[in-house]
Amino acid sequence: MISSNELPLSARILVRLLLGITIVFILIVTRQLLVPLFFAVLFAYALYPAANRLEGIGMPRFITNFVLIVSALLLIGALLFGFGLLIASFSEDLPEIQEQMSENFNQFKQLLESSLGITESQLSNAGENLQDFGQYIGEFFTATANTVLIIGLIPVYTFLILFYRNKFREFISRVFSSRYENIVQEIAKQTATVVPRYMKGLFVVCLILVFINSAGFYIIGIEYALLMGVIAAFFNLIPYLGTVIGYGLVFIFVLATQSTGLAFAVAIQFFIVQFFENNILTPNITGSYVQINPLVTIFSLIAGGMIWGLPGMFMVIPYLAILKIVCEVIPKLKPYSFLLGTRGTEQHLMTWADFKKRFKSG
Repeated sequence: MISSNELPLSARILVRLLLGITIVFILIVTRQLLVPLFFAVLFAYALYPAANRLEGIGMPRFITNFVLIVSALLLIGALLFGFGLLIASFSEDLPEIQEQMSENFNQFKQLLESSLGITESQLSNAGENLQDFGQYIGEFFTATANTVLIIGLIPVYTFLILFYRNKFREFISRVFSSRYENIVQEIAKQTATVVPRYMKGLFVVCLILVFINSAGFYIIGIEYALLMGVIAAFFNLIPYLGTVIGYGLVFIFVLATQSTGLAFAVAIQFFIVQFFENNILTPNITGSYVQINPLVTIFSLIAGGMIWGLPGMFMVIPYLAILKIVCEVIPKLKPYSFLLGTRGTEQHLMTWADFKKRFKSG
């Protein structure tokens, strides 16, 4: 029998490429089955430290899991209720907003016709293309809604994963031989530490950005500053690209309903917040746990979006962190851990201490 190392390099590359294509195909086909399960695993990791503490004081596991999951659902429900109130306030003024959008569009059309010579028929064709694009976006969110329909499975999966967590750990130990026992236990230990801290840090960063975004929009003079701040902060759950998406939506809304000057002010605030978030908040709150370099992060976000859409973009980074832990613990995979991480560029990063030092010297 020929071992994999005896195969030509081209054959080994081809085998790995086919394996990767097969995995991606399986992930796409089983999307509705796996998305709620993968979300549930992350929620289980997020609740694991609290579950451990409650069980440590003598609370039965069944009651512990029930209390934590119900509490998490109540918190999420409260956040959604608050967001719903903001949307309701926005909806009351929707006719005025639509009228202002129509007026701004007509002014923009006249400006293009007078300055660039673009005729009304050309603008109509562009409008039809935008309508087709809007239909495509609608189909995208309709497809995403299929995942929302089975979102009720996530609390059930989370409960069962927490309840049977020792069983799963024992199963993994039995799958691998005893000589790999220490490696398996180390991976489980680091994952149970890193993932909850990362998700907690991500939530903290999101809350801070809600305050910063909303305050900035209010100072600028943006209408519905709190709602716009929440939207911009929510998309920040997607690293790097999320801030661009969130602020892009706010920029388009302000450009369509208020004025070009305010939209320009939103763009300036975006660069300020992006710098602060990327160089101060994330590295010191979540980056210290995950430490994935930006190139790999952005590539993984795009890949996650292509495979699983918006849910894939939200959850790809925690699983990338788990992959990095596996590569760090297994000796043969350490070079891949170095490639995924940020080591080797420490002198170019800005920490909170560096920021304070620069601020004092200035």
